[in-house]
Amino acid sequence: MKKFRVLMAILCLGLLPACSTKSATPVQQHTLTSIQVTLAQATVADGLTDQLTATGKYSDGTSQNLTASVTWTSSATNVATVSAGVVTTLAQGTAEITGSLSGVTSPPVTVTVGAPIVKTLVVSSTSQSIAQGTTVQFTAIGTLSDNSTQNVTGSATWSSSNPSVARINVNGASGLAMGLTAGSSMITATVTNALGTASSSATLTVSNATLTSLSVTPTDLTGSNSITLGTVQQFTATGTFSDNSTQDITGTVAWSTSPTSVASITTSGLATAKDVGTFTVTATSGAISGSVSAAVSAATLKSIAVLPANPVIAETTTQQFSATGTFDDGSTHNLTTDVTWSSSDKTDAPIGSASGLAKGLAPETGATITATLGTVSGTTTLEVTNATITSISVSPTGRTIAPGTELAFTATGTFSDSSTQVLTTEATWTSSSTGVATVGAGGVATAIGPGTTNIGAAFGGKNGSASLTVSSVTLVSIAVAPATAVMAPASTLSYGATGRYSDGSTGPITGTVTWSSSASNVVSITSFGLATGQSAGTATITASQGSVSGNAAVVVASSTLASIQVSPAITTVAEQTGTQFNAVGVFSDSTTQNLTGSVNWTSSPASVATVSNASPTKGLATGITPGPATVTALFATLSGAASLTVTNATLTSITVTPGTADIALDATQQFTATGTFSDNSTEDLTDQVAWTSSDVSVATMKVDGLASTAGTGTTTITATMNGMKGSAVLTVN
Repeated sequence: MKKFRVLMAILCLGLLPACSTKSATPVQQHTLTSIQVTLAQATVADGLTDQLTATGKYSDGTSQNLTASVTWTSSATNVATVSAGVVTTLAQGTAEITGSLSGVTSPPVTVTVGAPIVKTLVVSSTSQSIAQGTTVQFTAIGTLSDNSTQNVTGSATWSSSNPSVARINVNGASGLAMGLTAGSSMITATVTNALGTASSSATLTVSNATLTSLSVTPTDLTGSNSITLGTVQQFTATGTFSDNSTQDITGTVAWSTSPTSVASITTSGLATAKDVGTFTVTATSGAISGSVSAAVSAATLKSIAVLPANPVIAETTTQQFSATGTFDDGSTHNLTTDVTWSSSDKTDAPIGSASGLAKGLAPETGATITATLGTVSGTTTLEVTNATITSISVSPTGRTIAPGTELAFTATGTFSDSSTQVLTTEATWTSSSTGVATVGAGGVATAIGPGTTNIGAAFGGKNGSASLTVSSVTLVSIAVAPATAVMAPASTLSYGATGRYSDGSTGPITGTVTWSSSASNVVSITSFGLATGQSAGTATITASQGSVSGNAAVVVASSTLASIQVSPAITTVAEQTGTQFNAVGVFSDSTTQNLTGSVNWTSSPASVATVSNASPTKGLATGITPGPATVTALFATLSGAASLTVTNATLTSITVTPGTADIALDATQQFTATGTFSDNSTEDLTDQVAWTSSDVSVATMKVDGLASTAGTGTTTITATMNGMKGSAVLTVN
């Protein structure tokens, strides 16, 4: 038995290696095949965070959360950065985010950083106690998610805890409260957004005092203190009540001027000097009124500049001249329609005495064109060549637009001396199918209905045309820009409307849109979208076409304008070139507004530099002779100034960028002209050079350097100023 056990043990030991080899199984490795990134929110407000999740999928079909393991990448780190899946927003815009691990990268996801939203509110008013029947403006200042502050008076929801004592949002003006009966009420502003609800309140007390008298200030605007022609003056109405209290009631009285031909006045008491003379300003509340007398005086005209300087045109074509006057207070004004125009050669180059439009009837080596106002005159010369027109090209061509929209066409003539001249205003325009589109005298076509038409231009026996297709798409929505705005009384703001169509395309809507304001006493708006602030409050600006409309919110600041800042504060420009100044108004509630187009600009001395008050070049200063000058922006009684030095440097070269550009048909290309001067300084001359295209059938140029395509091919884009030229090559595919 013992021998048997030993034998069995030996046998088992001999089998162990075989048994061990048979039981060893290889370990399988599962590889990462893809990464999927998901967002908590596709759009997040500036200043807030967003959470990303990265999920990895493996070859065995399993998945794993890799948020903490992947390497995160943002395509726009100035917009958003990512760490451990947490998105930190830095600025409005979009960024594509990817996650990578072990050589595998996720498809990008787009994070959109929107406008910052309100976190907290603070409500304030100019007075905590008012009399019955008077008003007071409440203001809501929000601290936003990016820690900036913003006036949100117009977007907040307002309420009064005791509406029998005080009513809020009087006449549709957000935050404007009126006292009804004696007592007190809590005025509250609320904003609700993705962060929840933010609110703030202030107490308003209404007394039972009645108005006994009314005074208007200022009272000394005659003689040496008179208002300068073309400027504005703020008037204030102060009421005295039966309890001997006084209150600023500027916003509740009815304002009027007499005669209105000398000065007009807004509902907020801001008067505009329109003509030389005396006038009376009256403020009325019920049976109580107060008046003051004021005078408008004119600065003395020192010189007149006639532009363009020394143009050359072909016979039978026209040239529009403009006259700019410089006054002894340093201001400049467009006098084109005020001067008397004359030509030294009335036979070959006559000029409209009231319009400044000259026509070349026969060759003339140098007719003197003169603009005269009183005893002051300015001149330039006009040369008329004997070149004859050989062809006309119309651009753009082959464009497709939606019904109800407009497209501006340009007619360019080529003459026998190889020169070219824009003939848009002189050509006779026609449409081959008026049921598809009509075209006006200035070459602006209006789309009527679906189809294709030829837009033709005729001049001097020559014809040119461009095809235009009107699609069958319908207008779906209208976006109004700016969507929100804060204005000062009497300041202006230009609105634009963009349509979105049923095929997904978008485009500007111009002459066919109807503009309106929900509160014209707060903001008025013209038929072409120019809004003017009238009095403190809020309004909705609406652009409509047929049954489709779009809205924008605007607030006319109730707080007072505290200061005006002009930028750049210190700058240098070469003589005969220009530089743009901008004016920003700072209000007592710390909000700001661009007032460049609303202020009155002056330069002193005007012999060194002038500054434009004509749109669209308001604030553009031009160096005349070397020396220092002060550029001033005036609004009401406030002003801001900047220092300008004009050097004697001369232009040595012009560089056009980009040097080469390749774009698709129907696209546009912005070119920039940079001048280099003899002192090695450089200036942006984009808005000052003369832009031309060597082949207008390929592309045409606007005065701001924007090229619009007309057909395929290659053209040379040239910028010219003071005899210097720079060029670039544009290819249209």
